[in-house]
Amino acid sequence: MNDSQPDVVRGIQAAEARGWLADHTTPEQEQAVVELAAWALSGGSIHLDGEAYAYFALEPHSRDEFERIATTAKLSYRIIRENDPDRATEARATTDGSVLARVFAAMGLPTHGKSRDNPTHFPAFVNQLDAPARERFASIYVLNRASEHDGKDTLTIREERPASYLNELVALLRDVSNQPITRSGYSITISAAAAEVLRRDT
Repeated sequence: MNDSQPDVVRGIQAAEARGWLADHTTPEQEQAVVELAAWALSGGSIHLDGEAYAYFALEPHSRDEFERIATTAKLSYRIIRENDPDRATEARATTDGSVLARVFAAMGLPTHGKSRDNPTHFPAFVNQLDAPARERFASIYVLNRASEHDGKDTLTIREERPASYLNELVALLRDVSNQPITRSGYSITISAAAAEVLRRDT
């Protein structure tokens, strides 16, 4: 008798064992998985072709925050290109990375790259999160995408994405901060008051 299990079954079991599925996790770990999803969307990518994996871009100012989130999510990872000044430093899972990538895909995160034409909408699950989780999602997004300006407290996000996606991002940031946020073309301007709210947890 062949006792081997299909890959999908092993994947589900691995996700359950790591607490990456809602029915097999703690509130803290579930929140950390949502934060990893925010990181993959704002500062990373998900690939399902060939060997599935997700990567997370790291900057000096964000590395400690990523380590905290990964620890809570029980994500073991390795750092890639840490000393390469010409390429982005990345974190990739060392165990069950393909499982995590497929969990993200099931959550509705884009898996075909990001461009001016894709994705057309923000992941729908974000609208179903409670207020604290939405705030954390928005804060992670701002941590990875927003640029500072000398002598100003405002922040700018520039992303070449479809208008529908950017409008939904603006709606999220406004809802969470309850402060002025505007968009012009591919640029989103976060007011000083909004920036204070969106950066207070990171």
